[in-house]
Order: sequence, then structure tokens, then C-alpha cells
Amino acid sequence: MDTTQKILAIIKRSKDGETAEALECDLGHSRQYIVRLLGRLISEGKIHKRGKTRAAKYYPGKSKGEVNNLELIKERKGLSENVVFEEVRKRMQLERKINKNCLTIFDYAFTEMLNNAIDHSQSKKVWINVEIDNSNIAFVIKDLGIGAIESVKQHFKISDDFLALEHLFKGKQTTAEEAHSGQGIFFTSKVVDIYKLSTSGMEFTIDNKRADELLKDVRQRKGTTVKCKIKKNTRRKIKEVFDKYTGDDYEFNQNIVKINLSKYERLMSRSEAKRLLLGLDQYKILDFNFQNVSEVGQGFCDEIFRVYANKYPDKILSYHEASDVVRYMIERARK
Repeated sequence: MDTTQKILAIIKRSKDGETAEALECDLGHSRQYIVRLLGRLISEGKIHKRGKTRAAKYYPGKSKGEVNNLELIKERKGLSENVVFEEVRKRMQLERKINKNCLTIFDYAFTEMLNNAIDHSQSKKVWINVEIDNSNIAFVIKDLGIGAIESVKQHFKISDDFLALEHLFKGKQTTAEEAHSGQGIFFTSKVVDIYKLSTSGMEFTIDNKRADELLKDVRQRKGTTVKCKIKKNTRRKIKEVFDKYTGDDYEFNQNIVKINLSKYERLMSRSEAKRLLLGLDQYKILDFNFQNVSEVGQGFCDEIFRVYANKYPDKILSYHEASDVVRYMIERARK
């Protein structure tokens, strides 16, 4: 009987659960080794954990009602990425299983990639899978629509698949200018640990842990599949990634944040709003400078001036240098 089987047998015999410390004493192995084996058994669904740190105890089988693998099939028409994210968050109890940095990255990446499938794919349905194991949370979003590369080729009049793929990851390139900034794939591929996009017979992988990229042939021709993986206890902060690529848009003092939007001509999507708001929860006053911004979208304004405002009712959200068109959209969202 190997050590894993011994651990499982001891836990099954226990009436009140077993701690890692007790297993360490019984089996004579290091705490690190025991915890690694326990994690493997949890990911396989053979045991579950109650409690935290050294006081945690391990019991046979899965925790009642615990969901670590969720598969969804959604009709694309009328689908909202934020509604699906909330379903996943609640059913899988994400706040309990992944740290705050990971949840923020997952929220951004998942909603951004699902929104791409909703707005671009023309697929009848979208297939979604989210899985949590001992180390990572991963999601897959698949459609059977036109395909990301084919969409770029048609819109930008590009004839070569490889050039279209390169164009897709440039950032600020989109086939739906009225609703997207073109930064979704660019930033998502930077904030997750592993990003894979499969379409038109190719799979492009970006591995941020190894700072590596890989392109290979795959059988998938129709539609697009996106796979992302994020470490559950990641130290990566999404705002630091955004700051690396977007420059200095913020001016801070103790209680007030002045957010300079003057370099943006158009701000349309919820994801752009979320990116601007990341890391600002501790500040009381947020002041937005809309100088030179000619157009804002309903989603952008709604995310800031209704959703975020309702979430933090004690905050003061102000703005200035807004054109009549921009001011109308903001006040419409507020009402």
C-alpha cells in the first residue's frame, strides 16, 4: 500500500476527520509531502477539506454541494457575460476557493472572452467549462461560429491565416468598433498564466509562467476555443499588468483618484470600465477627466456610474471636461 492509499484509509476510518499534522506523525513523512498528496486526493474528489491553515481537517469524499467542475451550454443570442460569471461565481463558491488576485483576473478574462464569443462568433450556442483543482482554476469557452481568424481576415481584408493571427494579438484591433476597444484578447493573454486560442486549424499558446509562446496545428477548423489557466493563489495583480501596457492614467492622493481619459477617443465596453476601476476600491472620491473623449458606450457608463456606484454607495463619482454626448450617456446611466 503506497502513502496515498494509506492516507485515504486513515481518513476513511476517522470519525472526526484527520489533520495534516496527525497524518505526518502517523506516516513519518514531511508536512510538505503529506499536504501535496492531500491536495491530489482533493482534486480527484476522494476527500474534502474543512477549515483553514493547521486546524483544517480532511474527510472522505466530496464536500456536500461542492462544485469543482461546471459545464454550461448557453444560447448565444441575448446572453450576458456578467450574468454567466455570477452563476459560475455562486455555484462554484469562488471566493472560498481562490484568492482575491485570482478572482479579479478570472472575472476579467472570463467575461472578456465570453463577450467575444457573444459579439463576434455568430454561433448559435456557446459551450463553457470551468474547473478547479488543487493548484489552478481553468476555463474553456467554445463556439462553432465563423472563427476568430476568419473574422479578422474578412474585416481587415487579410488573406493569410498567420498574418490574421498576428493581427488578432496586436491589441486595439477589433471587428466591432462600436462595442469593443480591441484590447480584450491582448490583455487577457497577458494577465492569465496560460492562454490558448484554437481556430482555423491552429492553436496559439502564450505561457506567461515560462515567458514562452507556441504555435501548432490542430484539428479544429470551425469556430473558436479559448482556454485559460490561473494559479489559485497567484500573486499577480491585474492592475500592474495593465499599468505596464497603458502608461500613467491615474493621479492619486490620500482619498482622491483623478483618472485621466484624455488619450482615449472612444470608451465603449464594460471591460474597459472594469480595468480603469481596478485597485481603486479604497479611495473615497473618483474623478474622471473626459477631455478629448468623443464617444462612450452604454456598457462603459453603466459599469461605472450605476453598477460600481451601487456597489459602493459611499463613494463620490465625479467627472469633468465631458462633451454633451458623453455627459448625456453618463447621466442616462445614472438615472
